[in-house]
Amino acid sequence: MRIHGIGLPAVAILLASVTFVMAEEPNVGELTRELKGEKPAAERTPAQLDAVYANVLDALMPDMGNEDTGKRGGPQGTLEAIAFRASRPGAEAERAACSKAIAARLGPDVAPLARVWLLRQLERIGRAEAVPQIAGLLSDKDALVRESARRALRKNPAKEANDALQKALGSTDTAAWRVAVIKALAERRDPSNLSLLLKEAASDSDDVRSAAVAGLAKIGDKSAVGPVAAAMSKGSPAARRVATDSYLLLADALADKGDTAAALGIYRKMLSSPGQLKCAAIIGIGRSGSASDLPTLFDAVADPDPKLRGACVEAMVLLKATDVTAAIAAKAKTAEPGMKPALLQALARRGDKSTRATFVAAAEDADEAVRVEAIRGLGMVGDAAAVPLLLKIAATTGKPQEAARESLERVKGADVDKALLGAMDGKEPNSRVEVIRALSARRVAAATPGLLKSAEDADAGVRSESLKALGVVAPPGALPAVAALLVKTEDGGARSEAANALVSIAGREADVEKRSEPILKALESAGGPARLALLGVVGRLGGRKSLEAVRAAVKDNDEKVRDAAIRTLADWPDAAAAPDLLDIAKGAASETHQVLAIRGYVRVVRLQSGRPAAETARMLAAALAAAKRPDEKKQALGGLAEARHIGALEAVVPCLDDAALKEEATHAAVRIGREIVNDNPEAVKAAMQKVLEISKNADIQRQAKETLDRAEQKLKEAKPKK
Repeated sequence: MRIHGIGLPAVAILLASVTFVMAEEPNVGELTRELKGEKPAAERTPAQLDAVYANVLDALMPDMGNEDTGKRGGPQGTLEAIAFRASRPGAEAERAACSKAIAARLGPDVAPLARVWLLRQLERIGRAEAVPQIAGLLSDKDALVRESARRALRKNPAKEANDALQKALGSTDTAAWRVAVIKALAERRDPSNLSLLLKEAASDSDDVRSAAVAGLAKIGDKSAVGPVAAAMSKGSPAARRVATDSYLLLADALADKGDTAAALGIYRKMLSSPGQLKCAAIIGIGRSGSASDLPTLFDAVADPDPKLRGACVEAMVLLKATDVTAAIAAKAKTAEPGMKPALLQALARRGDKSTRATFVAAAEDADEAVRVEAIRGLGMVGDAAAVPLLLKIAATTGKPQEAARESLERVKGADVDKALLGAMDGKEPNSRVEVIRALSARRVAAATPGLLKSAEDADAGVRSESLKALGVVAPPGALPAVAALLVKTEDGGARSEAANALVSIAGREADVEKRSEPILKALESAGGPARLALLGVVGRLGGRKSLEAVRAAVKDNDEKVRDAAIRTLADWPDAAAAPDLLDIAKGAASETHQVLAIRGYVRVVRLQSGRPAAETARMLAAALAAAKRPDEKKQALGGLAEARHIGALEAVVPCLDDAALKEEATHAAVRIGREIVNDNPEAVKAAMQKVLEISKNADIQRQAKETLDRAEQKLKEAKPKK
């Protein structure tokens, strides 16, 4: 190193400052954490960043290509994390430094596995700075290294990467590698590759020619039309299929670029093709054509092939010319019945509301398929004026009814809801039912007052549909009125519908106590079947006040009320009812109530909660002790099996001696033991030994033996060394 014009004191100061900077750099471990984003990064110059990445990579390289996957996994994972961090937006200096450091370590002395991993990172973060080193590996003797280099250049956005691939294409001497390089150039979609691909499209090799024509289709230049068309009649059937697919893809690319004339030329030539190719050509005409292409589509839409008809519909929807809609509508009036559904479908999907009259007329066609498509179309192009017709059809049966109901739900327009609300007072019950159904499907909350009125209609169907709709649309403010309906009705079916509606409406109020208040108020004065139904409702809602009301009902003088209250507790939505259920299980005179209570108790205790495992184990052990029949004891054992606590195992072990319970007990013991063996090896060992003595189940024996071995190992590890 030569130093000119600097005095010795200045040199000394410079060297000292460099030494200071180097001394201030943290160790490689800390640098690695910084590059992975696990700690804040220090500010550095580009030169300092180069040095940092170089130091970290040097530390990772020794095992990067190790044949042992366990040894190379750590360094490779670390490098991947570093490269991912360096490639984040706004970190160009870090990306460049990381890329250069990786590229610098691609030399021939580096193991192939390591170079492959390095190239994989460059595939994501490499730019021009890495191209020379990557390009040098395109001729590497290791096939995986060569392929990884090709992939890295394929994804590299720099012009230099494209140049390197072009150069490689000129020097390759094997057809397989030539195909690989052509595919890489094709994926880049770079117009500068056009002349090379045109040349390769004339190759005598099927594989080379196929790769080239596929690449020409991706670039999408009309100069490729002739060469790709020529390839359609060359070589093997597989090669001709690739060329044919590429021909259509080229048309799509030309259409995307706005060269519709060239695209249409291809699509029209392909209309004589069979099957899917013809479908693709027809859809292409839709993308690029005009009203003048409609006769072609009208001819094809009469074809018996449903796929072809579907392609015609898609094409008619895609055509952009303004006069297309009117032409399709005119054709729909005079077409054969077999064509009309497809024409109506295309017309509906175009969404032009000026065609509504066409659909209204077709809704009375003699052919059911035409009628159904017309009715569906009114849901897309109709407005409030179509509501009376749709309601009339919805009150019938069959496919037209289904289509009308769908259209009433989807038809748009500011006045559609208003028209439906106005139709609620109609005289025909069937029509009113359809009005209510539509209002419910459209979630029209403004229908609530009318629904409360129609819920008391003389017609049972209207009443039932109204109550269902209230459950869908009514706000929480309607709870008192719906509760009053429940209390008032003598119809058991309507009472059940009202109860369901109350639960649904209450669900729209987040405050548990607030939503229960109207139901509890109605419960205070209700009697007979209404009281029983309301008890069921408060049980489904839950809450502190609801639980208090049900507790009081458990002590009611009326046997039916007591029974309903116990059943309500058994279905309670959380564990708040657990103490009450346990008391009933222990003290109820009725075996039915005992069974209901213990099953309900086990169910609510098993619900997900934040209570400690020890408490859950204690509660389920209490259920096991309170249960009088084997079936309920088995349910308790099932719950204990999920409790990861020594108390659960202690409760289960005595059941191993009970012939009626031993199968469930062995399952539970193994499940618990497997989870708590690390902290309770002695108890688990004893339990597993007993399981092995009594179980005849091979899978249980295997699991018990594995858990026993773990327990013995834990005990062995815990013994103090002499």
